[in-house]
Amino acid sequence: MTQSHDPQPGPVYGQEGAYAPHDAPPPPGTGGGPVPPPVGPADGRASGTYPPAGYPPAGYPPAGYPPPGAGPYMPRNDLAVWSLVLGLLGVLGCVFFTGIPAVVVGANARKAVAAGQADNEGMATAGIVLGWVATGLGVLVVALFLMALVPLFLVGLTVPFMSSVP
Repeated sequence: MTQSHDPQPGPVYGQEGAYAPHDAPPPPGTGGGPVPPPVGPADGRASGTYPPAGYPPAGYPPAGYPPPGAGPYMPRNDLAVWSLVLGLLGVLGCVFFTGIPAVVVGANARKAVAAGQADNEGMATAGIVLGWVATGLGVLVVALFLMALVPLFLVGLTVPFMSSVP
């Protein structure tokens, strides 16, 4: 059983309304009735024209002013970045070598923030805290090392005397 398919012309690509339903009314201006006049802005200008010179487009602030909410530019404080990096290195194992400099550089960074030369006080504070944590870890490591070394030293002093006892 064969069915015959008679091809129907499909929509032409690029033609307006090509993919609209075939029983839809024709668009205005294609012979389907009077064409409505173009509607422009309320000031009487033709549609699609730019505003007169010297006036900003509607909804935009005038040129030359910063966007709303933008404050004065404050430079980044590189001292705070270095303080944070040194503090992280101190916590990760460099203890005294970078922990103490992190505290010193972080204090200088906070002074720069107080003077209004920088804007990243939180980063400076984080560097100071990490520097103190690294220094505390260094003190703890030294204390544990000494606690392990002193008994070994005392045992080493008593061993020669114990071997001479019959």
